[in-house]
Amino acid sequence: MNRLATAVRVRAATARHRGSAVRCPLCEHGFDRFKDDWNRPDALCWRCGSHERHRAQWLLFERRPQLLAGAGSLLHFSPEWCLRERLAQRPGLRYVTTDLDRSQDVDLHLDVTALELPDGAFDAVLCSHVLEHVPDDAAAMRELRRVTAPDGWCLVMVPLALDRAGTYEDPAITSPADRQREFLQADHVRLYARDIGERLDAAGFTVAVVDLHAELGPQDAARHGLLAADLIFLCRP
Repeated sequence: MNRLATAVRVRAATARHRGSAVRCPLCEHGFDRFKDDWNRPDALCWRCGSHERHRAQWLLFERRPQLLAGAGSLLHFSPEWCLRERLAQRPGLRYVTTDLDRSQDVDLHLDVTALELPDGAFDAVLCSHVLEHVPDDAAAMRELRRVTAPDGWCLVMVPLALDRAGTYEDPAITSPADRQREFLQADHVRLYARDIGERLDAAGFTVAVVDLHAELGPQDAARHGLLAADLIFLCRP
């Protein structure tokens, strides 16, 4: 009954906010604006629930079709429904989901710092907004590098503070309130800066930084609801 009520509310909101001012590339619907999230305005798609980072990822796949075209398998950490729906339907792609804590709706239960997978197990890996939760992110990055096929790719995104010179972390900050104040969210253990690229490089990746906000230009970036801080780290072994 709750699921039905939610579906009815989503349909009603989708109809009420139908328009052409903004567009979600994942569900391909247009709206008068995006829905406000708890901590920022104009963030969520009314229909599929995509955030800015999800739309950025899908736009990257649209603009660089060779990424998915060349991948026979993809491992998706903490899969979000809006992306999962599109990727799971892609012909010829062995799409595998994983999360350490979610009990029922993923294929594998894996610890990103110690993945029970063979070397080069996947042609593509999608790890978005995961590493900021992981105390030993260096171990996680090495594991991501290990399970990415030699000619494959790993897409990494994290919340970024573009105004910081370096990543901010302090293991002494442990309370939920302090972590939310310092790291933006109660279950985050650090606040990354652009130097995450150096960390990924140290793990053995060759890193290309994709700035879709700049690539699309201000008008198209606003139409798709992108954030300037949502840089994509496209990593290759």
